[in-house]
Amino acid sequence: MKKVLLLTLLPVAAMATSIKGIGENYQDWDLVCDNTGTCRMAGYQEGDGSEHPVSILFTRAAGENAVVEGKLTILPLGDDRDIQVGQDIEIWLNGKSLGKVKHISDDVPDKLTEEQTKALLSGLKKESEIRLTYGKTTLKVSDKGAAAAMLKMDEFQQRLNTPSALIRQGQEKHAVLAPQAAPKIEAVSVNNHKTIELKRGEKQFKHVLALLRKAYDGCVDEDLESQDITLYPLTQNKVLAEALCASGAYQSTNYYAVLDDKLSKVEQVLADQYNGVGGDRKQGYAFVRGAYKGRGAGDCWSIQDAVWNGKIFILTSEWTTGSCKRFPDGAWQLPTFVSDIIVK
Repeated sequence: MKKVLLLTLLPVAAMATSIKGIGENYQDWDLVCDNTGTCRMAGYQEGDGSEHPVSILFTRAAGENAVVEGKLTILPLGDDRDIQVGQDIEIWLNGKSLGKVKHISDDVPDKLTEEQTKALLSGLKKESEIRLTYGKTTLKVSDKGAAAAMLKMDEFQQRLNTPSALIRQGQEKHAVLAPQAAPKIEAVSVNNHKTIELKRGEKQFKHVLALLRKAYDGCVDEDLESQDITLYPLTQNKVLAEALCASGAYQSTNYYAVLDDKLSKVEQVLADQYNGVGGDRKQGYAFVRGAYKGRGAGDCWSIQDAVWNGKIFILTSEWTTGSCKRFPDGAWQLPTFVSDIIVK
């Protein structure tokens, strides 16, 4: 097989950081930490069937003095909506009220107070009942898996047995994980947005298809040749070729490859981890995105983006929306890799 440049999971620029993000699930709780050292811990209603979708998110950056921020989100149900903007939500821990939070918006999560956050984290160290009440509605947030998620967060941030640990506190004086700056990744502006369609059966289509097949053999042959190939102009006399790689019941993957503008050779293969191409309208740079459903309902996604830096496409973000818990498009953005994009 012809040797081409394959896009790896992490860009070269990210190698400067010593932190690799993680994503773990513990029953009804997710724990996701990114390459800056920030961890996000999300808990949901028990099960994923007919229960009313509700979630609490705890976020903590790396660093000894980093505080934990708490948020909650509720999916309004019913034609008449069971929760209204401006309505108070009362939080209960083991039968004791922790006070109320005002539902400000359906689009922005409601913030917990510092006292509510501390009380919930303390209660979740052991078996506890968390309830949210408003109007005639009572919702429960599961405690199953919360203690394990907190322990993993402490381990990732190197807090075990130190005073700043959430669950296994101690008096050890060793340094905890220091926060890392997000890597800076350059993106080059692409001024030409005119695409070219290579029609099936035409000579140029067959030529490019042969190049793509020679560079990567991981696609379904029938799918690869079933649709036209689209060419997107880049910079430095390069183009991005887009072809269908494999189609499934509720999602598909595309085959992306960077070629010279004479269509004589493949210079980079992005293969089948992406399924969409686009551009930032304000900044003008090109990117590809992989957005994949965890199941047909579309209530949980994994997403990654890569931008054109003038030579190759390079990964800029990787995140999940959390567990499949009936929130349309997922409950949260939980990144394992973040970066700062600099447009030149």
